[in-house]
Amino acid sequence: MKKILYSVFMLATMVLAACSSDDTTEPDVKRGMVLKANVEDTDTRATITDNEGKWKFAFATNDVVKVGNDEVESYYTFKNNGTVFESTDALQTTKAATWCAFFPGETINLANQSGEFADVAKNYALAGMTATATTGSDGLTVTMKAKAAVLCIVGVKDGDCLDINVKDAEGKYISGLKADKNSADFKVETKDTKVSLLSKQGAGVYYVVVPAGVKLSVYNGDKPLYSGDKPMSTTKADGLKAGKYYTLTTGMTKGSAENSLGETIDWVQLWAGGPKFAVKNVKEDMTWTDAVKTGDEYVWGANWRTPKFDEVFGEGKLNFTDDKETGLPTSVAGSPSFELKEQNGYLTVVFTGVQPGYTKNTLTLYDKPNTKEKNHNFDFWTASDEIVEGEDKGVLFQIQAATWDKLYIYSFGKNTAHWKDKKFFVRPVLAK
Repeated sequence: MKKILYSVFMLATMVLAACSSDDTTEPDVKRGMVLKANVEDTDTRATITDNEGKWKFAFATNDVVKVGNDEVESYYTFKNNGTVFESTDALQTTKAATWCAFFPGETINLANQSGEFADVAKNYALAGMTATATTGSDGLTVTMKAKAAVLCIVGVKDGDCLDINVKDAEGKYISGLKADKNSADFKVETKDTKVSLLSKQGAGVYYVVVPAGVKLSVYNGDKPLYSGDKPMSTTKADGLKAGKYYTLTTGMTKGSAENSLGETIDWVQLWAGGPKFAVKNVKEDMTWTDAVKTGDEYVWGANWRTPKFDEVFGEGKLNFTDDKETGLPTSVAGSPSFELKEQNGYLTVVFTGVQPGYTKNTLTLYDKPNTKEKNHNFDFWTASDEIVEGEDKGVLFQIQAATWDKLYIYSFGKNTAHWKDKKFFVRPVLAK
């Protein structure tokens, strides 16, 4: 019995010794690693360029990338120190492996996005892998490619309720993205019940990240959005291009409507929530008293009206700033730009929209020249009035230009100098 126990004990000792011997022959696995992550075709994460339609992106300090390889199940966390990404816990592999990196993480929840420009990067999916298999002993270098596109959603009316939801080709609702290490890509996650990617109230410009490269249907509630002035709901089979952004509006920004004179009048909107301006004036000059009539009594009928001054002038509307060198009015960021133009031998002021969805929209104001003073007046009555020095005056929106040593604009905005019975141009807007 003692011999049997002794033999079992010796066998166990030999097995343990063998295990110990095997452990000591394993290579020394080092902890900690550096990742150099490049993003394909980028410049800065803070820029949208309308001309190119590209969402430009670069990593910021403290951004996090999740990295895994085909030898492990989990992901390591690498943080950007301003130059490279560092991880204190990433383990080198004992044999060469393919490493995959994912930004901003291995899972991305696309529901309930803020719509803010600055928050796009939180959901902007990037993925890439090492060009060749490696243990990571010399660090990792990965070129990451965009796997998402950005929808620039423009609410065109003050009362708009935005409920942006996106379906895949099977009619299921997009809810998020999940990393796929086997392809350095993200898989689209869906749900059978509606998922709102953006819920907002009111006019404005909002940004929504969506998957790229797959067929999508985009809705505001149950209504399609507009691309230009055409309804757009479903993409082609290959979906939206990664790294691109697409502007969609909740309604038309240009169109036409009838007036009571039997004319079809084109109209244009220059900013989100703004009035829809007729592209031409009422044919004859009018008094303020006639210009402020409404409904069927209005000069163009109930479809049209004269706008209030604060509807057309102010921050984000028709506006100006003083040029630092000349002190003269010049275009201000966030409001439609403006410039003097000669058209068919006639001087005009042309406004051009600057917000996404409005950059191709223009509004032209016409000259009423004062030859005695060499002045040019571009104006129209508004439906506002003011008591000025005890006298009841109408309010004009007016731009004044002069030709002396050169032609320039010297006055922009409110003019309350005129009696209500004086006749000026009238530029109607749609009543609704």
